Amino acid sequence: MTAKSPSLQSSVELVGEAWKDSAYYDIAEGFTGYFWDADSQFRSTFDRLDLTEAVELACGHGRHAAIVAPMAGRLTLMDIHEDNLAACRTRMAQRPNVVVLRNNGYDFHPVEDASLTAIYCYDSMVHFSPDLVESYLRDAARVLRPGGMGLFHHSNFDADPAIHYGQNPHARNRMTMALFQDLATRAGLEIVESRTIDWGDALQLDGLTLVRRRP
Repeated sequence: MTAKSPSLQSSVELVGEAWKDSAYYDIAEGFTGYFWDADSQFRSTFDRLDLTEAVELACGHGRHAAIVAPMAGRLTLMDIHEDNLAACRTRMAQRPNVVVLRNNGYDFHPVEDASLTAIYCYDSMVHFSPDLVESYLRDAARVLRPGGMGLFHHSNFDADPAIHYGQNPHARNRMTMALFQDLATRAGLEIVESRTIDWGDALQLDGLTLVRRRP
């Protein structure tokens, strides 16, 4: 595992603290269909991923993994909170193709270089600060195989950085479509598809971006 810089450490703690032992995980179970219904923008893009060797970042209590695991060759679930990982281990106990790992909050270690065919992150990166998004994108370029793809649900809210993200609509952190695409490109990833997503009554609050590691 790489050393964590003080600034990234601070960002991980600031973003992650609100989601430790949160009631949101139980509430969110009722909205899972928004991502997986046949007419969902998320589902049509997700179906482009090769799930031979996949990672779900910020897995929470495994509501998405419960749907993805039967489709995947090997699925690794990552989160920074041990309570979330314990919930996933219980939920996925009958799935031998699922591995549950704690990560450091800003990269994919201990995942090996060029080992993944896919990464996805739903309903979590929308809360990540720009430095964490940048760090994850850079490491995605490390862990994806050439041609492997990552699907990221991220914020499209150009927030005031002086305001705590929890005060923004739906707790969205500061990010824009243009900035996300720039960070991904500079990380060595190519943009396959990128679109804005409405969240409830907040129009174009989010982005959904599919990236690929260059061959």
